[in-house]
Amino acid sequence: MQAQILGISGSPIKDSNTDRLVREILKSSGLTSEFVKLSDIQVGPCRACLGCRSDNICKLEDDFPSLAEKVRQADALVVGGHATYGTMNGYTKLFLERLFSLRHREGLNWGKLAVAVATGNGRGRPGLEAASEQIAHSLAWEGMEVLGALQITGNPKCLSCGYGPTCPMSALPHVFGPDNTEVTPDKFCKVEDQTETWERAQALGRKIGKRLAG
Repeated sequence: MQAQILGISGSPIKDSNTDRLVREILKSSGLTSEFVKLSDIQVGPCRACLGCRSDNICKLEDDFPSLAEKVRQADALVVGGHATYGTMNGYTKLFLERLFSLRHREGLNWGKLAVAVATGNGRGRPGLEAASEQIAHSLAWEGMEVLGALQITGNPKCLSCGYGPTCPMSALPHVFGPDNTEVTPDKFCKVEDQTETWERAQALGRKIGKRLAG
């Protein structure tokens, strides 16, 4: 059976920087792949009910049990999220919490290859590095071998909300400086233009493919 790689994006933004980098890693691996966007399905928090303790199957009635089957079949995972309030966002956190059901006795994720991806404001602002480390740490805690943790400089929502330059709660003065709050095209970041990150993602994809080819 051909090796499989599963990409998970916790970004709720359509065709986000996170989505595109996760997909690029999948593509670069050359493996059979599937991409899942968590905002398109229903995955709630772990209830700590221990209903999964005997058979590693979560008993909550949402979309995680079917997603868990995809995780079980995968030889490698790429998990992407974004930084909000200095930590990883909710969609990503909930998915990682629910991996608990695959741990009991069997350690079903043990030895899988993994890559962590995080997108945030960057530009020296806190949160992005922390989110990246949290995702990587969670995957390692499940026994996966984390080959890399990638960080993408993204776009503050204040650039798109329509009130960014005038809102007293705007992030723009903090990100770009108090005298540089006008919304201009140069302030928007695309992951494809972040050459080092993009090329590293491709290299990690190829590394996964090579590791699993035999």
